[in-house]
Amino acid sequence: MPSKLNSEFNYRYQVEGNTPWEKIKVLQGFLEGRVRAAALERVSELKYKAKIEEIEHLKEVGAAKYLVTLAQAELVEVESVKEKEKEAFELNRQEIAILEKLLNELYMIAEPTRIKGYTDEQMFEANAANEFTVWVAREIHAEILATGHPSPAKLRNAMLYPGAFEALQKIGLIPQEATIIIGNTDPLKIELDAASPQQLLIKEEKNLLN
Repeated sequence: MPSKLNSEFNYRYQVEGNTPWEKIKVLQGFLEGRVRAAALERVSELKYKAKIEEIEHLKEVGAAKYLVTLAQAELVEVESVKEKEKEAFELNRQEIAILEKLLNELYMIAEPTRIKGYTDEQMFEANAANEFTVWVAREIHAEILATGHPSPAKLRNAMLYPGAFEALQKIGLIPQEATIIIGNTDPLKIELDAASPQQLLIKEEKNLLN
């Protein structure tokens, strides 16, 4: 029995994406796949028409009986799944409508934050740090709710981006006094240092300006 790839609930709440721009990126990918699947309806119609025309042609040219019979058998095979195929295409159209509706909702939220002149792809890139920060914050929050403390692995994730680490400190998911361990840039100097996320962000900003 045909069914949708995903329900509206799944698209709205369960597909990846913790921020509007990331959700748009993910849902656009799903929509592209569903639109591609919709094109197959036209392919199916043309193949069906071609098979009927083939049978007519074989009869007109007086082809061997077995060729006509074989083509007729192939037509019956196509017709045997046509009803289910029709149902599947209708469900696909419904799914496209769901995705378009959800994308319109998300664009209403996200559009005011668009950087002037930026394409969607550029906005996805600009939003990457924000998406990562929300993702790691939710992961750490869930671990604290479940076990009372974040796991070393998720704290390590947060340390990858000082901006996320700082944001987590601001909402109390990481202690204010916590620092990030950094190594020496010189491979011959095995030295460690501890820096606050603010220090690392300032250093990163300076490197980008140079």
